[in-house]
Amino acid sequence: MYKIPASIIILLLIAGCAQPDPEIKRVLVEEYPPLYEAVFARDGEMLLEFVDHPDSIIRAQAWSALIQTPVEDTDLHLQKVMQYNSEQAWASLWLKELTAKQVDYLNSLWEENPGLRPGLLSVYAEQGNEETLNMLLEYEIPDEFEYEHALAFAIGSISRTVDLSLDQQLQIIQQALASSDSRITQAYLYGMYRARKELHPDAKTELIALWDNYYPEGIEGDQFIARILMPTDLDMVLRHFAIERYQTMDVQLAIELAQGIAAHGPSEYSTVILNALLDHRNPNVIIAALQAIQRNEDVQERLFRDIMNKVGLMEYQEPLTRLEALNTINDPARYQQVVFEVAGNDPYLQSGKYEVIRKFYSENDFYNLLVRDLDTESRLNKFYAIQELGNWWPNVSEAFKQEKGEEAKELIINLLEEVDRSMIFVMSPLFMEPSVIGDDDYPIFERMLARFELPEDVEVYQSVSQVLYARFEEQALQLIDSLAMQGNVALNRTLISQGWDILQGNYYPEAFRTPDWNRLAKITTNPYLVIELDKGEIIIKLDVLSAPATIAGMDSLLKAGAYDWVPFHRVVPNFVIQGGDVETQDGFGGPGYVVPTEASSNHYNRAMVGIASAGTDTEGSQFFVMHQWKPHLNGRYTIIGEVVEGMDVVDRVVPGNKVIDMYWYR
Repeated sequence: MYKIPASIIILLLIAGCAQPDPEIKRVLVEEYPPLYEAVFARDGEMLLEFVDHPDSIIRAQAWSALIQTPVEDTDLHLQKVMQYNSEQAWASLWLKELTAKQVDYLNSLWEENPGLRPGLLSVYAEQGNEETLNMLLEYEIPDEFEYEHALAFAIGSISRTVDLSLDQQLQIIQQALASSDSRITQAYLYGMYRARKELHPDAKTELIALWDNYYPEGIEGDQFIARILMPTDLDMVLRHFAIERYQTMDVQLAIELAQGIAAHGPSEYSTVILNALLDHRNPNVIIAALQAIQRNEDVQERLFRDIMNKVGLMEYQEPLTRLEALNTINDPARYQQVVFEVAGNDPYLQSGKYEVIRKFYSENDFYNLLVRDLDTESRLNKFYAIQELGNWWPNVSEAFKQEKGEEAKELIINLLEEVDRSMIFVMSPLFMEPSVIGDDDYPIFERMLARFELPEDVEVYQSVSQVLYARFEEQALQLIDSLAMQGNVALNRTLISQGWDILQGNYYPEAFRTPDWNRLAKITTNPYLVIELDKGEIIIKLDVLSAPATIAGMDSLLKAGAYDWVPFHRVVPNFVIQGGDVETQDGFGGPGYVVPTEASSNHYNRAMVGIASAGTDTEGSQFFVMHQWKPHLNGRYTIIGEVVEGMDVVDRVVPGNKVIDMYWYR
């Protein structure tokens, strides 16, 4: 039974409740199944046949599938892209390994064929070189947002990898701040923001001067400019914003400034600003401010009362925020009881508890605490205790390692008999420790890995293979080759990156979950997914035609209630919130099936919703919501839709916040 929350009624009035378009139903039931045979096989030549299909929907999806599918003849592929000249066709070139000659050819097309320019810009952002940059900087700025944004992003993206001259820096800065649209400014400055290269002094002077008279709508430009300037001009950046603004500042800008203070502070004025940010209503802003305060003992001492009276002792604050406050003060030992009370038995608060407690516990007492916490029926609590042991042990004294090494080894061996893949993954630092795992202990890994299988447990093999390469390379060669011969793409890519000289087998298509096409046809093309949390609702408009395999799998989980009470296990401020681990709830679990990467020409803007993966074609149930624009994800991860209501809720999510109910209305 579908529920209709009050917040979605307006959306439904706009979208209507019409039955699926008969033509869309026909496409899904009759045309998509043969197309997806080619997708599942990752057959580039077969997909290129589908780009000639008479139906525009099929053509677009075939081009999108080619983003992550190899092709035999890149020159032929390029000619077909030019022939069709569609957004999806050009996107299929984003991740291809183009030769220098092919990039030069793309550059020549700019002047020769103006009709190709919008598509060329999207490829230049991924494949452009210094010649491309010079060519684009000479081009007259178009008077149309989408076109100008594409131009700005191509320039900004290429500038990330090119050593810019002073003239180039000045031109990019001037074009960036000449725009009244903050998103255009952001796109031009993307390379300077992401690469974190120091500007020429004259370019920096120009940026500061132009910023003084820059009043766009939105905060994207201010955020990028602030990070570019903070390494050398921290106080100037902080004074750019009125002091009274900090308590209600946009979340992403506030976090950017707090992180800048952490990296480049402190200063007299930054201490004032951090105190103001402690009054912010967003928990992630407060956490970022506290983490900046932790960088300097003098600041901790000066703000002690504010830290405790605004956050640490306030029961209305998020427990995670309170633990961060207790971790910030100079002497948390006197609040030991508060730490344990705030953390309780909530598994997602244990890492915060450990971070505070290890500051004043002796090595022996902290080790005993972890051993006690490992003796629990709660799988998640055990997981976080193992994770902490793995992170903590490499940093203990050599004397303690000698004293407790054998005991810790026995503990680890016993745990290996019962723990699952998630726990194996976080135990990896312990495997690297000679004080725990000796040079003669390779058989432990053979026995342990025999419990797991590909592709379900690929992350176990990815983590353990790194240990084997570092410590048991010769002994593990036969095992690694046997794994490589299974042809798992994600694992073999990892093995090569780790340094293994592997005998590569044939790459076999994954056993993907096949969508119920008739079921999908009963869903409207753009249904609304509703996520209820105690903080409010997040409403997502899904794009079924773009990611049918992914959404069909999620639909099966939604009907089973599998997402209910599953937490957002990962929050990276100014990046993403991630949840949907319906198996283990720690980020290493899946739904028991795999779906292919369903890349598209869509961009990872703020509010876009993507699917997590351990590599191409390893997707399942885990999803993430973007805090802000991150174009480096474009084409690399499936996009299933966009948040249309509730981004204020997304901004307030912290690790451990659970989904009360998750369903969709069609």
